[in-house]
Amino acid sequence: MPLVKESVILGINDAKISPLTADDSTATTYGAAVDVPGITSLKLTPTFIEKQLKGDETVIDTYAKLEQIDWAIEHGVVSLDALAIMIGGTVTASGETPNQKQTFTLTKSDLPQYFKLEAKTDYTDVGDAHFMLHKAKCTSFDYTLQGEEYATISASGKAIATMKDGSIKDIVFNETAEDIA
Repeated sequence: MPLVKESVILGINDAKISPLTADDSTATTYGAAVDVPGITSLKLTPTFIEKQLKGDETVIDTYAKLEQIDWAIEHGVVSLDALAIMIGGTVTASGETPNQKQTFTLTKSDLPQYFKLEAKTDYTDVGDAHFMLHKAKCTSFDYTLQGEEYATISASGKAIATMKDGSIKDIVFNETAEDIA
């Protein structure tokens, strides 16, 4: 019996980003996946190019083509490695126990790079559901620190088509739940 094509989906329980290392007509490849810890939300909003043909004081035809997907995530745990992939910058380690340090440094010449964003949920009518953006770039990033509350991190950006096959987004229903690779 074929796997269902519809499912109830509740929550989000894991997300990872993988830096895009190559994207040309022959291959799309990614570096090692990095956890986006404490993920609390993922929002995906398709943006379409729209044109209307008008004549005789009426709309004769409407054209719509997917241009990009606007995305936004929120998470509650700071990951310096995820920051470096999403907004650029470097992470360096220094010192020895008990005086070790991990330092994230962002300079004005650092630029956000493309990455794959994959998130999953386990509460479905199937094993799990994975949502993937193949070529995403961060265009906005916020840290929120406030008295007696947990810090939150919000990021948003755009996902565009890969050069190899034009992929933008996949939604995958797995009959047996799978971890994000």
